[in-house]
Amino acid sequence: MPHEFLISAHYVKNSFNLAKIAKQAGDLVLYRKERTVLVYKISETQYVCAYVFGVVLFFGVTDRKEVGKIIRQFSRSGEEEAGIILADTPSDDYPVIIDPTQPESVEFEHVRLKGLNVDRLLMVFHVVAQSVAIDFLDRTVEEAMQKFERIHLNLSKHGSLVATSKEILQTIGMRGNIVNLVVGQLSLLDKPDIAWEDKDAEILIVNLRKMFELDDRFKSLQFKLEFIEDSSELVLDMLQHRRANLLEITVIVLIAFEIVMAFLR
Repeated sequence: MPHEFLISAHYVKNSFNLAKIAKQAGDLVLYRKERTVLVYKISETQYVCAYVFGVVLFFGVTDRKEVGKIIRQFSRSGEEEAGIILADTPSDDYPVIIDPTQPESVEFEHVRLKGLNVDRLLMVFHVVAQSVAIDFLDRTVEEAMQKFERIHLNLSKHGSLVATSKEILQTIGMRGNIVNLVVGQLSLLDKPDIAWEDKDAEILIVNLRKMFELDDRFKSLQFKLEFIEDSSELVLDMLQHRRANLLEITVIVLIAFEIVMAFLR
């Protein structure tokens, strides 16, 4: 008889300090430690994972109070101290059906596995966690793009630049942080080690990535980041030109002032 379990993934921080989480996990029992994730085993059918890129994932844990408690606990090991409200964290749910009588498959509504094999589960967990993180990053990039779209609109309509150097530099810095996070921590272009050793595992991870459109979404994110970079360079050039013009005007005014003062003497 098939059994259904729910994966619930929540984007909490830009990054986690896994060493700090491991020291402050309280009653949670560390089951496995890897470079990018800590896996805690609550029972044979319940796991909690903390990913270095700021996602907390639950498997088989349906008590919202318990979920909120663990998220708040882990959030203290992020980049900054902050109050976490469960309803405000970007999240995604994905069912896992365990059915030993059916072949493994990846569907839009669920993934089907033959058993509670931890390596198989961790591959599913990893892709779902990546998907939630990319969704958050994509929203962040969209906000930056909207800023530049308003700048371009003002340029086309009024020929005026509505942005300060500080705003542009902050947006450029945000782009750099997102690139580092995507390439360095999410490891979107890398497969888990087991996928290189197990053909069935490789098929599963490939199908999961296709279903969640990770590669397509990554390419879309890259395109948006390139747009932000090009727009940033354009606006920075215009800001520098505006400063140069202001400096020239200031020099001219000072010279004119000196001439007037000399004439009055």
